[in-house]
Amino acid sequence: MLDAGRHELLARVAAMYYQQELTQNEIAAALDLSRVKIYRLLKEARDAQVVRILIDWPIKRARSLEAQLVERFELDRALALQTSATNPALLRRQIAQLAARYLEGELVDHDTMSICFGSTTYEVISAIRIDFQANVNVVQATGSLSHALKEFDSSALTRQLAQKLGGEAHYLSSPLLADSAAAAAVIREQAVVGRTLEQVRRADIALVGIGDLDPATSGFARAGVADSQQLRSYREAGAIGDMAWQIFDSAGGLFPCELNQRIIGVRLEELRALPQTVAVAVGVNKAAAITGALRSGAINVLCTDETTAATVLENG
Repeated sequence: MLDAGRHELLARVAAMYYQQELTQNEIAAALDLSRVKIYRLLKEARDAQVVRILIDWPIKRARSLEAQLVERFELDRALALQTSATNPALLRRQIAQLAARYLEGELVDHDTMSICFGSTTYEVISAIRIDFQANVNVVQATGSLSHALKEFDSSALTRQLAQKLGGEAHYLSSPLLADSAAAAAVIREQAVVGRTLEQVRRADIALVGIGDLDPATSGFARAGVADSQQLRSYREAGAIGDMAWQIFDSAGGLFPCELNQRIIGVRLEELRALPQTVAVAVGVNKAAAITGALRSGAINVLCTDETTAATVLENG
């Protein structure tokens, strides 16, 4: 996390470049720094999310696929983006923008939104427009990780989204992963944790991602929650994916493993009870996991791309 002095320097340089439209040479002269130093500061500002650049991609949707997904999996809504993007990072950002525009249309004054964090939901939060104000409260639905990657910094992203939505941030004062199932039960009984989890259960809308437990890309592995060998053993035993850090099988049932009992946060059965749970996931490699998530009954809105949607329908 940036200290205040460093954050102020990055913001100052970024404002001179992006808002005042000074050249890097002009900024360097004004601050008595080299142009190379200014270039590096601008890059750091983007990497640290001091500067967020939002490209407004045109949104075209595959309506026929959406209708089939709604009918097949009894959803309230499906959003399938038509896109020519093949780069995974670009595709994820375009899907995130589609999800962000949907959420902006759904959220109303005094709503409560709960967030399960991961790389996809991080992109959605970044894509919500900075000037969108709806007086919406934001609740952290899963515990925090120490030394988290930026997309898993739950408290920071809760605060960032609450600022965008013009509401209050409510934090879950707990680690994501307890040392044991017994320790997790004790943590959930703590008053400060219980109050936040009750807010999660009363949310008007929840935002989740879907993982496929691939050791090479899984949020579990990247966040240090589970190692590659553990993930492979789960998959061999029938686990197909994860949602809200809960591992499930191909039928959408909760996979029987101690890791599920050690996670502090919203449960799949609690997501089922919410008025609206929006899942955002992209990539044909996730098709089986998305299908399992849809079968769980915990999702009533799916946001994905047309290729992934077609693969889910073909295999599901």
